[in-house]
Amino acid sequence: MKIETIKESGKKAIVELLNKQLQVEYAKILNYPRIIDKLIIADKINDEQLNKDLERLGKESMKHTGWIGELITKLGGKPFWVIDVVDRLVDVDNLLDHQLKKEKLALSLCQEAKRVAEKNKVKVQVKDFFGRLIRMEDELPYDVVNASDIISTLERIIIDEQHHIKLVHNSIATLNMLMNK
Repeated sequence: MKIETIKESGKKAIVELLNKQLQVEYAKILNYPRIIDKLIIADKINDEQLNKDLERLGKESMKHTGWIGELITKLGGKPFWVIDVVDRLVDVDNLLDHQLKKEKLALSLCQEAKRVAEKNKVKVQVKDFFGRLIRMEDELPYDVVNASDIISTLERIIIDEQHHIKLVHNSIATLNMLMNK
């Protein structure tokens, strides 16, 4: 049986792009509860929709971290990210402006990873061994990644990133409106 996989050079390029995405976008994902607390306690801004949007952004970003980490591992790489901590009295408006830029960069990195995957597809002969696609090379079996699986996961992340951009943009607009009351 033949399947479409991704060339090794393509896998390495995708891993590099995805690791950049982890470093760019996800450094502050654990800080969303602190940001919400700062808005409520210090800034006296307690908007239910804004809080839900920020919580959702944090939760979905955590989910993306897992998906991207799995993709990197599946492609033969090792996930790498850094977690930053925000100041207790962070300027949430500036933080969200910065996050919007990060979301846009993360989207472009993921779109580029998808382009690399599509350009580096190659068909290989494989055997189905207990539900795993394997290829024999030098008499040793190794797992073969299915290009369509990688691309569909990247497409799902791209759609979510587009939504995150809207969420952050709306959060900024809501925050600005509430601050100017």
